Amino acid sequence: MSKSVDFSSYYATPAEIKDFPNEPELQSTMDRLWDSGLDAANQAAIVSNPWTVDNQAPCSWYVNRKEVQLPLDSHIVEPVFWTAFPNRLKLYFSQTEKSPYGLSDQQVYHLADFADVTLSPYPANVPDKDPSNNGLPFKIPSKTCPNMSWQESQSTWQGYDPNGPRGWLDEYCEWAVTRNKDGKITKINFTCENPEYWYTLWKVSPSKVAELYTQLLDNGTTITVEDLQLKDANGELVIDPFTDAPAYNPLNKWNVGTIADNEKGGAVHLTSPPNTIGAEILLASQATLLRDLPAQQYNMQRLVCAGAFGRPYRNSDPHIGFQVNQVIKNLTVKAMLTNPLGLYLQAPDFSSYTFPAGTQLSDWFSIVRGRAALDDGESYDQILHMQFHAPEGFTLEDVTIGTTVEGAASGPSQQPQAIKYAGQIAETFKVGIAASAVPSEPSQKQQPLPNVIAKTSECNGYPAMVIAENVLNAMMAANQNPPFVSFPAYLNRNTSYQNIVVQAGYVSPTGNVTQATVKACREDGSVDSNITIVVNQVTNSNGTPVGGGSGNSAGYYNFFVTIHVEASAESGLRGVIVKNPASTERPMPMPGLLYINV
Repeated sequence: MSKSVDFSSYYATPAEIKDFPNEPELQSTMDRLWDSGLDAANQAAIVSNPWTVDNQAPCSWYVNRKEVQLPLDSHIVEPVFWTAFPNRLKLYFSQTEKSPYGLSDQQVYHLADFADVTLSPYPANVPDKDPSNNGLPFKIPSKTCPNMSWQESQSTWQGYDPNGPRGWLDEYCEWAVTRNKDGKITKINFTCENPEYWYTLWKVSPSKVAELYTQLLDNGTTITVEDLQLKDANGELVIDPFTDAPAYNPLNKWNVGTIADNEKGGAVHLTSPPNTIGAEILLASQATLLRDLPAQQYNMQRLVCAGAFGRPYRNSDPHIGFQVNQVIKNLTVKAMLTNPLGLYLQAPDFSSYTFPAGTQLSDWFSIVRGRAALDDGESYDQILHMQFHAPEGFTLEDVTIGTTVEGAASGPSQQPQAIKYAGQIAETFKVGIAASAVPSEPSQKQQPLPNVIAKTSECNGYPAMVIAENVLNAMMAANQNPPFVSFPAYLNRNTSYQNIVVQAGYVSPTGNVTQATVKACREDGSVDSNITIVVNQVTNSNGTPVGGGSGNSAGYYNFFVTIHVEASAESGLRGVIVKNPASTERPMPMPGLLYINV
């Protein structure tokens, strides 16, 4: 990352990737859409959540680079790194962590690669498997704050989450493994690319997306645009009314699950629901808020619980949150995420790898997309995709990881292990993100906040996403836990949009959700009279209709709306308000959910 990039007010693409090197008009469109999308996400992160909880907003010590006077007087960058293998898999299943499931290391790796593992005999002190759970078929304690306890009544245990076809790979790194007929690994694709980038790229050029899929997966198959288009439950093509073109399916057959061959499967971009760049930006923003905790309890776990950001026990969220928080706390500075903003794989530590005689590292490992620190003078790698691939005549089992550690007279206590699972490799590399310090005014001091608590009074809605109904239904039909993103919906002037869904959190002890109104707002918070939003129906997020007086006090709802944009509407980002008629609080818009095209 060069100073010129980090000191730019323009949000660069991840690793400054240029997917249209010979098509400047398309690259310009991609750059503009990416910049506006990250601008919207950073605005939303600063607003945080003033709607349904207390003590989590505003995040005024987090900075959108659009609002910073650049260049800065100093250039302090704080990279944050964490191990790529999911820590929660170890915590909940490993015998090393004293889990009642009692899995060995090899069994945990097997679970990560295959989404299941045979336990014989099945442990008597854990619930039976739940094959209906969308992801891993095991149950775990539901409570994580202040700490998880195996003593929690099994009646409150819940299916393991995150859900989805590889939802359990929740450290912003996902993989897909190719094996030969003997079950030995011949190739592994690792990715950390956020889904927002690929949604945006699809808007610019679906053919480029298909071309990149073919290059990245390199499975001997030419992947087509048709392979990647979203179909509904009847197999019909879904047209997104915001683009008037076929919608993208992020869980298409070439970007789903952890098993890949030349007919299906692959890892192009992240798909686990929490593995989005929007979630990462929000986490970093909310982590800038100091918490009123005793000194001996000011640690990663307590901070995540007090601030209600991210997920306890992940490697990623607690490390990111605590490190950003400590920079704010100790240096009295503000923070912004470093340009080019993105999640990045770091090259593995190969010091404990042993390759077969006559081969070298480059025969087995390659950076497919992104860049290494040494190549561009970076302080950290900005790798988006990397691949392990066995040369002809070999498999990855011919490579070992680890060193011999001498033990008792009976033999070594530790020996190198052949690579049988992707997780063994994921233990040897990290994922990273970086934050830049932004000087604060000398007179500015942040008052530590108490724990985040849920509101119980009448509150305005928490707008989370704007999506076309047909796209929502098709994505849910494909998988009930798809990787939704909250980048702006792009609208044309002098156009009406039917059957649009505004999804929002809503708290109402009187159950008045059907009486709520939805408005579009300018960046200054004023209602934009050139955009009309009419609510036609409200359902629970699972599709169940709700009515006034139902008594539902909290939850996510789908507001089915019609949006009309006047010809006189000005171009640019718009926020969305969901107004509870019984709330006494000033309506606060969620920034950047809409964009009026030029």
